[in-house]
Amino acid sequence: MKILTTSTSAQTLTFAPRAYPSEVIVSIRDNSTNTTTRTESVTLTRANDNASISTTFSLKEGRFYDLKILQGVGALWNTYNVIWEAASDNWESITASENTIYLDKIFCTDQTINQAENNYYTINSGEYTQTTNYPDDDYIIIN
Repeated sequence: MKILTTSTSAQTLTFAPRAYPSEVIVSIRDNSTNTTTRTESVTLTRANDNASISTTFSLKEGRFYDLKILQGVGALWNTYNVIWEAASDNWESITASENTIYLDKIFCTDQTINQAENNYYTINSGEYTQTTNYPDDDYIIIN
């Protein structure tokens, strides 16, 4: 699972894909609304066996998303997406193919999460505060 923020600036995802194309398509589906957004032509950077992409996301706090990174067929495909069909002696339109090279889940939060320092996500962050400083520690007993 990847943790991202609500920031509108570019965020970087690092992952181990099935293939290493130079450009990918990023598809994100919001689990709450079942809506999908696609970002075309995102540059994929390879470092050893990992890959990373850097792009902007439009995410909402506390929501889960499905991440799908696809390998498209390139810009030429969008220009020439027909094939000669010899049997019918005619040009036939065909659909572009997309190969999924990585699948994952995304959770969006602006909280600082670092398990090494015991900073975990809390659903009640900012909702409940506990007072640890009692002024006089006086108790009043009512009969």
